[in-house]
Amino acid sequence: MGKVVLVTGVARQLAGRFVRRVQREPEVGRVIAVDAVPPEHDLGDAEFVRADIRQPMIGKILAQHSVDTVVHLDVSGTALGAGGRTQAKETNVIGTMQLLGACQKAPTVRRL
Repeated sequence: MGKVVLVTGVARQLAGRFVRRVQREPEVGRVIAVDAVPPEHDLGDAEFVRADIRQPMIGKILAQHSVDTVVHLDVSGTALGAGGRTQAKETNVIGTMQLLGACQKAPTVRRL
């Protein structure tokens, strides 16, 4: 069995493209695609999991799927939507901290 790769922010086009591309790598066995909203584009054979990286549930997802590689693409350079700048900060800073903390605790995530 190959690597289990978790990709965040898959509702965005860049992350969606990455998900489709990484699935073609021979060493990748499964791709877990995570976002708080369902993507409108195709994710190939990836398994979509609706989750907000700002919540502790992300740690459970890492453990449940035995994820060994995490690609964090759920970041935004612009303030989008009703929450504006505050919402972007929540996702970028708090979400990243929550994700990194979950990775640190997950026994299967490889450390580089």
